[in-house]
Amino acid sequence: MFKMISFTGKQMEPTMPSFNHNITPLIEHIKTFIPVSEHLVERLQTISEIRTIEKGKFLHKPGRVCHHTYFIVSGLLSVFYKKGEKEVTDNFAAEGEWITSIYSFMKNVPDNCYIETLETSELITIEVNRLEQCFSDFPEMERFGRFLISKYFMEQSERIISLQFHSAKERYDFFTKTSKNKLHRLPLGMLASHLGITQETLSRIRAGN
Repeated sequence: MFKMISFTGKQMEPTMPSFNHNITPLIEHIKTFIPVSEHLVERLQTISEIRTIEKGKFLHKPGRVCHHTYFIVSGLLSVFYKKGEKEVTDNFAAEGEWITSIYSFMKNVPDNCYIETLETSELITIEVNRLEQCFSDFPEMERFGRFLISKYFMEQSERIISLQFHSAKERYDFFTKTSKNKLHRLPLGMLASHLGITQETLSRIRAGN
């Protein structure tokens, strides 16, 4: 539940905002949490932009402030950190989910994470100041925001517990159960990193299943 800028390495191609666009997937998603009035639809239409980002592009890199949150219409993205030369995968997000650099987005400070597209992705993006004004003008949207934050922290808590107390197979089985739509779209090394196990261990688990 995470404007992102490239500076070295893979570069995100500039794209023009798309207005008068179809944000139906976003509206339908929000409706699963709160009632959505015509006035709220009009505001969301005004503050949203649609962007299509090619595979392998960075939406965010360390040292920059994250000013946008993204709703994923289609595609797959990852959030990861670097520890020396090693990449540590924190999270994945796919269709119907949100992605942002949550700490930077909420605190308006730089952080150390990367966000990368693992597939060509269609995203609906909202800038933080416009979103905050929408929360102020539409209390139901503030409630929606609380739902998303609660969901994010619940998922993070579950992951921490899993890493501390569950076996490698239990972690894999839980991911299979909760993220089935992502399982066969992920590089093996990234999934292993996310689960906190080696790629060899993951291969043995998958072979056993």
